[in-house]
Amino acid sequence: MGDAARRWRERQSARGIPERILRDAPADPWTHTTADFTPPETPADTPSRRAARALAERAAAWTCTGASLLDVGCGGGEAAFGAAWPDPSPVARVVGTDRQVDMLAVFAGTARDRGVPHGTVHGSWPEVAGAAGRHDVVVCHHVLHNVVDLPPFLAALTSAVRGGAGGVVVEMLPEHPMAWLDPLWERFHDLQRPASATADDAVAVLGEELGTEPEVHRWERDRRLPHDAAWVARRLCLPADRVPEVEEALTGIPPRPTAVVTLVWTP
Repeated sequence: MGDAARRWRERQSARGIPERILRDAPADPWTHTTADFTPPETPADTPSRRAARALAERAAAWTCTGASLLDVGCGGGEAAFGAAWPDPSPVARVVGTDRQVDMLAVFAGTARDRGVPHGTVHGSWPEVAGAAGRHDVVVCHHVLHNVVDLPPFLAALTSAVRGGAGGVVVEMLPEHPMAWLDPLWERFHDLQRPASATADDAVAVLGEELGTEPEVHRWERDRRLPHDAAWVARRLCLPADRVPEVEEALTGIPPRPTAVVTLVWTP
C-alpha cells in the first residue's frame, strides 16, 4: 500500500464514531432516508451529469445499440437518470447497486415510471462487483467518503467498464460530507474530529495505485437548505430530547459548503 492509500485509510478510520458513543445511540446514524434521494424530474446541469452523458453518447455511437450504465451506491438513481435525460437518450439500460434495499426500490420504481430498462444489485461495493457486471459507463456519486480501503474500490469501478468508449464518473465533496458538523461533535460529545480525507487524496490514490490521472472538475452546487435538527441529532447519536439544543447549536456554525469535485477517467 502506497503513501496516498495509507493516508486515506488512516484519515477515514480516524473519523469513525467511537464505540462508547455508538453504543448509546438511539438510532443508526448511518441509515439514509429515501425521501432525500428521490431523483428530480429535471436533473441539475452539472459537470458530473455532462461527463456521464458525454461518455454514454460516445459509447452508444460505438456500440450502435445504446449505452449500459452502472450506478454504484445509487440511492434513488439521480446520477443514472440524470445521464439518461433528456430524450432521445443514449442510455439503453441502467443498473443500480446499493446496500439499502429501500433505495433500490426507489431506483427501480423511477426506472419503471420513466420506461428505462433496469436492474438492481443489493450489497456493498466492491463485494457485489461481479454480480453487477460490466457496463459502458460507471457513475458513483458521494460514496467514496464511506470507504476506508480505497484502492480495491476504485479498481473495481475501473474494471466494471467494458471495452469501448466508456469510462467512470465519480462525484464527491472536497472533504467528508459530515465535516461541517465537527464543531457539534466537540460541543455535545467532547470529541475532536481529525482531519478528513479529501478529494485530492482520492486523486493521489488513483495515480499511485492505478496509474490513472483523472480529469478533475471543481464546481459549486446550489446551496441546499441544511437538514433539520432531528436529522442532525441522529447523525450525532443524540436522543430526541436533545433536538432543541441541536437546533440552537446549528445557528452558531458555518453553513454547509457548496464545493463539489467531479473525477472522470477511462480505463
